[in-house]
Amino acid sequence: MIKHFKFLLLIVTLGLASACTQVYVKQVQYADVDPVPDWAHPAPLRFSKISYLLPPGTEVGLESGMWGNWCWGLQSPVGRRAIGGYPVKFVKQTFSDALEANGYDVVENIDIDFRPEDELQRAEYFVSARVKDVDLDTCSDSKGGSAKGKFYMRVDWSVYDALRRTVVYKTTTEGYTNRKILNVEGLDIFFFDAFDMAAHNLAADRDFRALIVEGKKPPLHWRKDAPFGSKIDDQPRIFDPLEPVVLENKPLFVQPFNKHAERSRMAAVTLQKVGHGSGFFISDAGHILTNQHVVGDARRMRVISADKKRTFIAEVLRMNKVRDVALLKLEEVPNNFKIVTLPIRMGRAKISEDVYALGTPKDARTLQNTVTKGIVSAHREYKDDGIRLPFIQADVDIHGGSSGGPLLDEKGNIIGMTVEGFFADPKEYSTGLNLFIPIEDALAALDISIAGQGTPQDTSRPIGRIPPAEEAEEVFD
Repeated sequence: MIKHFKFLLLIVTLGLASACTQVYVKQVQYADVDPVPDWAHPAPLRFSKISYLLPPGTEVGLESGMWGNWCWGLQSPVGRRAIGGYPVKFVKQTFSDALEANGYDVVENIDIDFRPEDELQRAEYFVSARVKDVDLDTCSDSKGGSAKGKFYMRVDWSVYDALRRTVVYKTTTEGYTNRKILNVEGLDIFFFDAFDMAAHNLAADRDFRALIVEGKKPPLHWRKDAPFGSKIDDQPRIFDPLEPVVLENKPLFVQPFNKHAERSRMAAVTLQKVGHGSGFFISDAGHILTNQHVVGDARRMRVISADKKRTFIAEVLRMNKVRDVALLKLEEVPNNFKIVTLPIRMGRAKISEDVYALGTPKDARTLQNTVTKGIVSAHREYKDDGIRLPFIQADVDIHGGSSGGPLLDEKGNIIGMTVEGFFADPKEYSTGLNLFIPIEDALAALDISIAGQGTPQDTSRPIGRIPPAEEAEEVFD
């Protein structure tokens, strides 16, 4: 009996000793933040990724068992592998909820079901998170696996400017939770509680808010050796999206394209944001034509000149999703940069006529400003959203990234714009069945006129009937 009593006393003593062991878990609070006012225009954000930078062998805290409602028994160390592996979509949603609750504009909402690629292209800044420190003190119910306890994390944030292709700000915030009631999801709930607070505290960061909401460059204390870059505009728009655009009526080229190809190809540009596409100058003022699917719903795009020596920022003036065309304009044209524009040839090209395509297929770094040659194969009509659309079919070679580039006739005059092609599975090479938007349709859809000719006629039409004048704007919007 005495032996049993001594053994029980030893167990109780050990249990009390272990129960008294405390893990220091730093406590932090939600920071005060003034929500972004409704009249403001914060730059669109996109959550990029999360990584867990806890060194191998790191112990992030202790876990104990439970006896009734009390934490009891020997505490076991919790390794770094217990943190991480959470579905990215839930991490993104937690970030989005925290930022949007404070008035920020976060793209890539998981509730978007249609044309999500357009939503992605709006993002002007990417935000990434690095979990650098974690402390926890939890106890678990061995029967059901439920847990309660405290959880702290420190997150390093990086803000990447998609237009200028550089990191423009870094900061650190913290998050904390104290769950006093058992929860069946345990560590998962602790993590997302703390991450939500860390994201909220990012929204409250003054320099972050000044950058995203007011367009003000942050101080350089986060990276002393790197200047912020060029000025960010305070206003949501620089240009009037409805500004009249009248192109010069340039005489058509009469010499073969190969006689002036080197200069003419300088009219093409590469457009970048999340991915890349092609485009081309149509005015000395810096107007650029491309496909709507290249810009998505973006307000601004990065533009790279054909010789790769210049980069610019262009504002999207207007677009037409049905005709898949968009009009951009350089925010600034340097005095020492000469814009090259090409003559525009209206009317239908002949079947078997030689044509050239300019663009940046596949790789924006190694294949920029590629020229390919083919012939006009046919003139086609396809329907989209109840509208019958004309296309030029040609076997000139194009690939992903070529979209938005110009299609030229044998003399080098613009007759169309690359839009899409039919590719062999798994889309590694072209089949020679490619489609181009007639240039007159592109101009008409964007309300662009040519001096002395007016605005080209829009040849797109609804299937089955001609709409009354009062319906036309709604049909073609």
